Parts: sequence; C-alpha cells; structure tokens
Amino acid sequence: MLVITTTATMELYQYLAHYVNQTYTGQEWLIAGIMGTWASCTTSAGALAYQRWQGTLPYLLNSGISRELVLLATLSPAAIYGLVAFPLAGVLALVLGMPVANLSWILGLGIVILWLTATVLSYFISLLFILTRNAMAYEELVLTPILLLSGLLTIPSFALPYLKPVQMLSPLTLPIKLIYQEKINLELILTYLLVTIFFVYISKILTEVVIKRAFKENRLGVF
Repeated sequence: MLVITTTATMELYQYLAHYVNQTYTGQEWLIAGIMGTWASCTTSAGALAYQRWQGTLPYLLNSGISRELVLLATLSPAAIYGLVAFPLAGVLALVLGMPVANLSWILGLGIVILWLTATVLSYFISLLFILTRNAMAYEELVLTPILLLSGLLTIPSFALPYLKPVQMLSPLTLPIKLIYQEKINLELILTYLLVTIFFVYISKILTEVVIKRAFKENRLGVF
C-alpha cells in the first residue's frame, strides 16, 4: 500500500505543479518511481518490528540458519513490492496525459541496480529496528534526506559544490543517474562499488554485534 500511495502522491504533486504552464519534462514518472521503490525498501525493515510484535523474531534469529539469511528473507518480500513503483508511475503518467521519457534498456538497468542498492541499505537500516522500539518513528528522517542527497531532485547551483562530495558517497547516486540517463564517469562507478561493498561488509559485522547485544539486553521481546 505504501508503494502505491507514495508513488501516486509524488506523481500527482508534479502533475499539479506543472499543469498551468504544461512544463512537463517526461521525468516526472521517474521521480515518482524512485520515491516509491525507495519507500518500499526502507519500510521493509519494519517487517522486523512486526516479527517482534508477533514474538517470533528471537526464535528466527536463534535458529541454525545464518542470521544474515534470516534478516534478508524477512526483508525481501516487502522490498520486492518496490519494483511495482515504476510500472505504476508510468501508467499514471499516461492516464494524466504526461509524457513518458527515458524508455530504454539503460532505464531497466538503473531500476534493477536501484532496487538492489536500496535493499542493501534497507538491511543496514533494519539493524536499528532490532536495537530500538522507536525506529519506525525515524523512518522519514532516513527516507527523504538520502534521496535528496543522491540527486533525485535538482540541487541549487550555489549548494552543488558543497553537496557533490556527499552525493558521491551515496550508493543511490549511480542508479538514479542511470535512470535519468545522465552522464556517468569511471570515478562515480568505482565510488559506487566501494561504497556498496563497504555497506555489505559493515552490515555483516554489525549483524552479529547488534544481535548479540539485543539478546544480552533482552531487546527482542514483544513490545
């Protein structure tokens, strides 16, 4: 449901913002699709909170299965719904009479990379859900800033020199540029690979640290 509401809300906002002058660029549906995909992957970490509420999370994490696989299996079903965002955004754009641009294999590649990267970040964020019962209250603090700093929307020219280093460190920058079909250099690709590998590595280390602490402090019980 979140994918539908987030995607539709963003697309309708852009439709109304450009309606008077009809200044549509054809990228409105891409922005809505990115927002919907990222929202789904971010909130998929809430699946852990649901497992806690049911009282099953301690048993899942204490099984003989790898804890990384347990968390991924818990997050993945919800994150997969994020792939619905782009088709939904495209259909809404056609219904509203807005142009649909950037239809090519590069777009498909960008969407897949965006989803995979967002899932990795979702896994990292999910560790917060294990340690705190109030993590969902901070969800929006994670959702919007990361996207804005990754180049989802146009950044004012005066702020670009200050924010460009931050954009380079965001693993979402590369897939968003692919989706927009903007120019990509080797530096950006290498930075993306290094940052993504870093998140995978640090998440693997933190998994054991966080779960051991959660068990020790009895933070996995029912709310």
